[in-house]
Amino acid sequence: MLRSLTALCIAFAALPAAKAQDPIFVEPPGFALGTNIGLADLWGDVGTKSVMDHYFNGQYFKMPCFLGGVFVRYSLHPAFAMRLGVNYGTLYANDNWNKKGFDKSTSINDDAYQRYVRNLNVKSNIWEGNFLFEIDPLRFGLESKLARKHFQPYLLVGIGGFHFKPTGEYRSRLDAGGGTKWVRLDDLHTEGQGFDFSGAPERYQLWQVNVPLGIGFRWDIGYQLSLGIEYLYRYCFTDYLDDVSGSYVNPAFFEANITSRNAATAKDMYDKSWLIDPSITHTTGDVRGNSAVNDGYSTISISFFYKLRRRADHWW
Repeated sequence: MLRSLTALCIAFAALPAAKAQDPIFVEPPGFALGTNIGLADLWGDVGTKSVMDHYFNGQYFKMPCFLGGVFVRYSLHPAFAMRLGVNYGTLYANDNWNKKGFDKSTSINDDAYQRYVRNLNVKSNIWEGNFLFEIDPLRFGLESKLARKHFQPYLLVGIGGFHFKPTGEYRSRLDAGGGTKWVRLDDLHTEGQGFDFSGAPERYQLWQVNVPLGIGFRWDIGYQLSLGIEYLYRYCFTDYLDDVSGSYVNPAFFEANITSRNAATAKDMYDKSWLIDPSITHTTGDVRGNSAVNDGYSTISISFFYKLRRRADHWW
């Protein structure tokens, strides 16, 4: 009996020590396979000026767009990982998102008024590849209690490349009451890109480089599964993601530089204010966009990845 009581006391005394020796939760090194999908947004000249108006204009969720894909992830340290991913999706923006601001305008010079009567829209399919560095700031010190938490914030930074095809909704002046169709905007040279006249902008390339920057929050479900939500903004080195950047061009240049069929379409597309008010006209050199600020796009997405098991012990 005495032996049994002594053994039981020793066992209870050893429990805290055993618990203290359990490994803290930190992500194991190695590869993981993941996927992500989320809401995609175009930030350019077409659309609204403010973020709040972008999402809460009453028209935005009638045509939400998404971007998603797959990625391979390699963890070097609990606080540092690398990701190589491929994504596909659609971007969209519309000047009619400014209708509420237009109705409240007190002057034709108000920003919302000018954007609404410009009456442009753009939709673009986009392929994207990126190489990202993922940084978990709370796991640099592994002895910290915060490092043991399964819920972790993280930062994203990297380099990417993408291909886009901007299209606009076309309606002919000759059949203003007819239907619409989506046409390629880069073929129309709507601002005279690449034309032969003084001050003509260069023709933009459909393959571009971007710089992704973002923040996320991840929940590690054990050692192998992870679920998170992240916001990633891509800064682009072009202002023509929405085919709008500078000034209205002389429509006579269309016939002199592109095919007659494209020239006829371009004349209806480069200035679509006539669909709002036939009396509104823009002359050559009038402001069409803001060339001082490049375009960008972003995603608010859900990510999931599965960590491939390794038999090797963690070096930490």
